Amino acid sequence: MASAQQPPWAYGALPCPRCGEWLHAQQDWCLNCGDPARTAIAPSPKWRRPIFALLAVLAVTLGVLAGAFIAVTDDDPPPARTTTQTIVVQPGEALAPGVTPAPTTAPKSPTIVETTTAPQQTAP
Repeated sequence: MASAQQPPWAYGALPCPRCGEWLHAQQDWCLNCGDPARTAIAPSPKWRRPIFALLAVLAVTLGVLAGAFIAVTDDDPPPARTTTQTIVVQPGEALAPGVTPAPTTAPKSPTIVETTTAPQQTAP
Protein backbone atom coordinates (compact mmCIF):
# COMPACT_ATOMS: atom_id res chain seq x y z
CA MET A 1 0.00 0.00 0.00
CA ALA A 2 2.65 2.49 0.84
CA SER A 3 5.05 2.94 -2.00
CA ALA A 4 8.49 4.41 -1.81
CA GLN A 5 8.08 6.62 -4.88
CA GLN A 6 5.72 9.50 -5.46
CA PRO A 7 2.88 8.51 -7.79
CA PRO A 8 3.00 10.32 -11.16
CA TRP A 9 -0.64 11.38 -11.00
CA ALA A 10 -0.30 13.52 -7.88
CA TYR A 11 1.99 16.49 -8.21
CA GLY A 12 2.67 17.76 -4.67
CA ALA A 13 1.54 14.53 -3.04
CA LEU A 14 3.45 13.41 0.02
CA PRO A 15 3.40 10.36 2.25
CA CYS A 16 1.54 10.30 5.55
CA PRO A 17 4.02 10.89 8.39
CA ARG A 18 2.44 8.09 10.41
CA CYS A 19 1.55 5.24 8.06
CA GLY A 20 3.30 6.21 4.78
CA GLU A 21 0.13 6.20 2.63
CA TRP A 22 0.32 8.70 -0.23
CA LEU A 23 -1.85 11.78 0.20
CA HIS A 24 -3.19 13.98 -2.60
CA ALA A 25 -2.05 17.59 -2.88
CA GLN A 26 -5.23 19.04 -1.31
CA GLN A 27 -5.65 16.28 1.28
CA ASP A 28 -5.01 17.49 4.86
CA TRP A 29 -5.78 14.26 6.73
CA CYS A 30 -4.78 10.70 6.04
CA LEU A 31 -7.78 8.54 5.12
CA ASN A 32 -5.94 5.40 6.22
CA CYS A 33 -4.87 6.28 9.79
CA GLY A 34 -6.57 9.65 10.42
CA ASP A 35 -3.33 11.47 11.24
CA PRO A 36 -3.01 15.12 10.15
CA ALA A 37 -0.71 15.48 7.15
CA ARG A 38 -0.54 19.20 6.57
CA THR A 39 -2.55 20.39 9.54
CA ALA A 40 -0.62 21.51 12.59
CA ILE A 41 -2.53 20.74 15.77
CA ALA A 42 -1.83 23.31 18.42
CA PRO A 43 -1.00 21.94 21.86
CA SER A 44 -3.67 22.32 24.46
CA PRO A 45 -3.33 25.48 26.51
CA LYS A 46 -2.02 25.31 30.04
CA TRP A 47 -5.18 24.78 32.01
CA ARG A 48 -3.77 24.04 35.44
CA ARG A 49 -2.92 27.60 36.45
CA PRO A 50 -6.40 29.01 35.77
CA ILE A 51 -7.98 26.09 37.63
CA PHE A 52 -5.70 26.62 40.64
CA ALA A 53 -6.39 30.37 40.58
CA LEU A 54 -10.12 29.70 40.47
CA LEU A 55 -9.86 27.24 43.37
CA ALA A 56 -7.85 29.77 45.40
CA VAL A 57 -10.45 32.48 44.81
CA LEU A 58 -13.20 30.01 45.71
CA ALA A 59 -11.41 29.04 48.95
CA VAL A 60 -10.96 32.68 49.97
CA THR A 61 -14.60 33.42 49.15
CA LEU A 62 -15.81 30.48 51.21
CA GLY A 63 -13.59 31.58 54.12
CA VAL A 64 -15.00 35.10 54.02
CA LEU A 65 -18.56 33.80 53.81
CA ALA A 66 -17.97 31.44 56.75
CA GLY A 67 -16.49 34.27 58.82
CA ALA A 68 -19.42 36.55 57.98
CA PHE A 69 -21.89 33.82 58.86
CA ILE A 70 -20.22 33.22 62.20
CA ALA A 71 -20.13 36.96 62.94
CA VAL A 72 -23.81 37.38 62.10
CA THR A 73 -25.03 34.34 64.00
CA ASP A 74 -22.79 34.80 67.06
CA ASP A 75 -25.15 35.10 70.01
CA ASP A 76 -24.57 37.86 72.50
CA PRO A 77 -24.44 36.79 76.14
CA PRO A 78 -27.81 37.00 77.86
CA PRO A 79 -28.49 40.26 79.68
CA ALA A 80 -27.72 40.37 83.39
CA ARG A 81 -30.69 39.43 85.51
CA THR A 82 -31.56 41.95 88.17
CA THR A 83 -33.31 41.21 91.40
CA THR A 84 -35.44 43.82 93.10
CA GLN A 85 -36.10 43.40 96.79
CA THR A 86 -38.45 45.55 98.85
CA ILE A 87 -37.38 46.32 102.43
CA VAL A 88 -39.49 48.22 104.91
CA VAL A 89 -37.36 50.49 107.12
CA GLN A 90 -38.68 52.40 110.12
CA PRO A 91 -37.94 56.12 110.35
CA GLY A 92 -34.54 56.78 111.83
CA GLU A 93 -32.98 53.43 110.81
CA ALA A 94 -29.76 53.53 108.85
CA LEU A 95 -29.75 52.22 105.28
CA ALA A 96 -27.23 49.60 104.17
CA PRO A 97 -24.59 50.69 101.66
CA GLY A 98 -25.83 50.46 98.03
CA VAL A 99 -29.50 50.73 99.05
CA THR A 100 -31.51 53.48 97.42
CA PRO A 101 -34.66 54.74 99.15
CA ALA A 102 -37.82 54.86 97.05
CA PRO A 103 -39.68 58.17 96.90
CA THR A 104 -42.52 58.34 99.40
CA THR A 105 -45.47 60.66 99.75
CA ALA A 106 -45.86 60.55 103.52
CA PRO A 107 -42.71 61.56 105.50
CA LYS A 108 -43.83 59.99 108.83
CA SER A 109 -44.62 56.55 107.40
CA PRO A 110 -42.11 53.69 107.24
CA THR A 111 -39.62 54.05 104.34
CA ILE A 112 -39.87 51.53 101.51
CA VAL A 113 -36.50 50.74 99.99
CA GLU A 114 -35.93 48.89 96.72
CA THR A 115 -32.56 47.32 96.11
CA THR A 116 -31.34 46.05 92.79
CA THR A 117 -28.52 43.56 92.60
CA ALA A 118 -26.93 42.10 89.52
CA PRO A 119 -25.29 38.70 89.54
CA GLN A 120 -21.58 38.55 89.00
CA GLN A 121 -20.50 38.02 85.41
CA THR A 122 -18.54 34.88 84.74
CA ALA A 123 -15.79 34.86 82.17
CA PRO A 124 -16.64 32.80 79.04
